[in-house]
Amino acid sequence: MTNAQIAETFELLADLLEFQGANSFRVRAYRNSARAIRDYHESIAALCETDPKRLESIDGIGESTAHKCVELVQTGSLKQLDELRAKVPESVLALLRIPGLGPKKAAALFHELKISSLDELRAACEAGQVRGLKGFGAKTEQAILDGMAIAAAANQRIYWADADQIADALREHLAACQGVRQLELAGSYRRGRETVGDLDVLVDSTNPAEVMDRFGQFPGVADVIGRGETKMSVRLGTGLQIDLRVVPAESFGAALQYFTGSKDHNVVLRGLAKQRGLKINEYGVFRVTDSGEEPIAGATEADVYATLDLPCFPPELREARREFDWAASGELPKLIELDDMRGDLHMHTNATDGNATLEEMVAAARARGLEYIAIT
Repeated sequence: MTNAQIAETFELLADLLEFQGANSFRVRAYRNSARAIRDYHESIAALCETDPKRLESIDGIGESTAHKCVELVQTGSLKQLDELRAKVPESVLALLRIPGLGPKKAAALFHELKISSLDELRAACEAGQVRGLKGFGAKTEQAILDGMAIAAAANQRIYWADADQIADALREHLAACQGVRQLELAGSYRRGRETVGDLDVLVDSTNPAEVMDRFGQFPGVADVIGRGETKMSVRLGTGLQIDLRVVPAESFGAALQYFTGSKDHNVVLRGLAKQRGLKINEYGVFRVTDSGEEPIAGATEADVYATLDLPCFPPELREARREFDWAASGELPKLIELDDMRGDLHMHTNATDGNATLEEMVAAARARGLEYIAIT
């Protein structure tokens, strides 16, 4: 069980407690615990098995939460969470995932209008029933409808090939900014995952405001979710979210490594760094001393990995599976590249629905160094 999975369990626990009107201090405590678990550099599950007492020394995790972590890891469930879930219909959980709604308002809808599903909520909003509740109104009603549409779209991951088309267009769009020195996409897209949930863009620029202005003008942007000094998020009309971060040159490699992930890969890295008296995050690699933290790397990914005597892993391998074992044995596998292709077993000619003749296809294949082809 990963730290992220454990954290999600405590986040759900906090949501259900808040939904059922629990003390706000308890709710906040569980949310803080979830955050601490998600960000911790070592495996919480491993600590539960080998040194559970150490959990209580983690900032944000008390004795009660530590016991629950052990229970969750050893049994796969939490008795308290199961009891809370039994008190509400399963469909109510979907209400908690609507952007901007939150457990308190979801509880008001459940108790006042007996709404326990997305279909019931949509019907109530369209009938104008929600605006009559205390603390709601016409604007809130419309915001809920918009949030439901966003949630539905956001839950749909897209194929990598589709994300690649968007990424190419985005690169070209942002390259028009004069101040851009480096631009890379990170996340699951860079790791070559089959599907992509969102896009993460990192830019090193002398003019962050120019980049953000240009980013907001990207074709297909339907909504600007937020904009700060160094980060901006937009949502396309398709529901895909794109996050842009403007990063200084001295931290660009560290940020690229961090936001490429995966989370589990980064957890292992942070653990290895701690063993050497180092700290790794999106800002760089730091040597931790009694007098503070001294930056020692961050400009490139290779520099970041070199501080741990590790190779710069290809993004496709960064899943915390076997890459660290391969690196330790000096047997890091070589990825297949386009130049490795020896043949193409799926081609069409103008004899069917293709555009080129058989002779043209053969000539093009030879020009690319292919040894065999198959016309299908």
